[in-house]
Amino acid sequence: MGTLEISHDILVAGSGFEACQQQVKRFFARTMLIRYDRVLISEHESLSGTEKNFRARMEAGLRANQKVLGEFLANLKDEGFVALEDLQCLEKGYLSKILHTIAHLQDGFIGIDSRFYNLVEDSHGVSRDLQQKIAATPESYWILRIKGRIASGSEDPFDALRTFEGRGKSHD
Repeated sequence: MGTLEISHDILVAGSGFEACQQQVKRFFARTMLIRYDRVLISEHESLSGTEKNFRARMEAGLRANQKVLGEFLANLKDEGFVALEDLQCLEKGYLSKILHTIAHLQDGFIGIDSRFYNLVEDSHGVSRDLQQKIAATPESYWILRIKGRIASGSEDPFDALRTFEGRGKSHD
């Protein structure tokens, strides 16, 4: 039996690691957008806003999201979808799922392709206002490194993704 492990950095506000960890656990337990068999939160890989690498980690996560988005857009372009009007011909299947994922990355819904997620604002970005709040009270913000695990019924861990939509509650 294989296991697929997906990492996310989650920006959260709270009085300390424990409080932030509880928020993240609650979020993953309640969200209908992503389901993991197990969510592991690594304290030694998590950062307080007071740590010097905090901003660099946040910026790296934002860049990683942009890279994923760019790869999806390039995939659509490679398939001949260059202008908005081209999307009228988009058939259901792999390419429509890519478009759906692009929309989720743009509108702030977390998914397995999210590298960085801002739980404070339910977003894949960080607003200027929140950046100012983090600068003013860095002790109130954390980036938690989480690993979501999905068990596969076969030796190939990617089989877990092939049945991902059928797991747990409905997903959109």
